[in-house]
Amino acid sequence: MKLRERWLPLCGTALLVILCTTLPFVWFAVRDRQLDSAQWDTAADSNFLGTAGRENAVARELYYWRQQSAETVMYQPAPLSTAQETVAPCLAALRSFQVLPEAYLDAAEELVAQATECYADSETAGATTYHFSRELNGPYLSITVTEYGTLTGLNGKLGLADGFDSTRVARAYRTMLGLDSFTDWEDAEPLGHGSPAPCYSADAQLYLVANMDLGYFSVSVTSMAPETYAGL
Repeated sequence: MKLRERWLPLCGTALLVILCTTLPFVWFAVRDRQLDSAQWDTAADSNFLGTAGRENAVARELYYWRQQSAETVMYQPAPLSTAQETVAPCLAALRSFQVLPEAYLDAAEELVAQATECYADSETAGATTYHFSRELNGPYLSITVTEYGTLTGLNGKLGLADGFDSTRVARAYRTMLGLDSFTDWEDAEPLGHGSPAPCYSADAQLYLVANMDLGYFSVSVTSMAPETYAGL
């Protein structure tokens, strides 16, 4: 009886993990069947992610979240230790692929480890942004992670300004996310201030950009329909 009581919660947790992992695949399977059976009077929806995009984990996941209704979560305190554990794999991946210059990686890891408080918010479906800081008006770091652990955004001010090459950072970030298989990446028109290096893939329906502006750096990836990109 005790053994059974011990295994039941574990089985329930395992089933929940499997369900969450397969949810995007199920959604696409249903959507594909709807498209196959539909009678279209006009051309096929150009905003629907194609086969190449659906075969890529990141493109598929971010497209899935783009279709969901977002429930905005206001800026609020978050358990520091939990937040640190959540972003640890992201920081490790950034270092493994050398996405940021060494000094930035060191400063980011140190700030997260020594942070005295963390706040969290959510503006898009399936993703949470964690904001780490040590002192008021001091260095800070914000990391956006999806429910499946994909790093979709990183920005902050670490007291550094030299050595950040936006183009190199964007390319390394693209490699880290496993998006180099898409061959249609094109340089996009820079928007805003600083030295932005944006690029877009219609096959992946992803808009990726890195930027440095007066000591404030950022890197992010967003699922974006071709029509939306054309209107930028």
